[in-house]
Amino acid sequence: MLGFVCLMARAQSAPPRTQATPPCSVTEDSIFHGARICGKSREGSLGKADLTVAGFVIGESTLEDITRRFPGSHQFKLTEEMEASTGICLKSNGDDAVVFSSGDLTAPRILDSVFMAKAGTFEKQGAKCLEVTILPDGPSTKSGIRLGMRKERVLARLQVTRLQGTGFEVDYSTSPGNAPWLPLKFKASDTKGSVAMSGVYGGFRNGRLRWVVLYAGVSN
Repeated sequence: MLGFVCLMARAQSAPPRTQATPPCSVTEDSIFHGARICGKSREGSLGKADLTVAGFVIGESTLEDITRRFPGSHQFKLTEEMEASTGICLKSNGDDAVVFSSGDLTAPRILDSVFMAKAGTFEKQGAKCLEVTILPDGPSTKSGIRLGMRKERVLARLQVTRLQGTGFEVDYSTSPGNAPWLPLKFKASDTKGSVAMSGVYGGFRNGRLRWVVLYAGVSN
């Protein structure tokens, strides 16, 4: 699959930043292994609603916000790399779960990606998921993207045009001033030469959404 992005550590209070070098593919069994954009991204951006899950917004909310709201949640490193991103896993009364992640090393650790999949998928890769009642129907974006959603609806909602097997992806790039998910205080800062990147990738099983990763960040 083409077009995945890995987000790296950022300076305090800076907008989300991106880094390259990982491989071009991610699977459900390697969901926490970041990947880079290998193909051409579209001009534009995902909407803020597409990047909002359980009220937390990528590029705006922080891991500290999630910890305050869910004091019993556990933080974990997504991979064994020295500067691996940190995640917090929450699961619903069923087996659906969400991981909020940030590559920041110091607070405030701004969210740069959100993962949605079965809790078992996350737990066998090192996550310790806290069961919460705020997700009675499972995690979903504010725009309505959720696990188990029919393939046709997912592709139509995200305007996905590139598929490979059971996987999909869509990547966008635009100027920071045109990114609806980027807070105004960051848009007002010096972002000359920077590019706001956002996107989503995931996979289907039996015609329904099995796992999905949403991301957003600003590259130099």
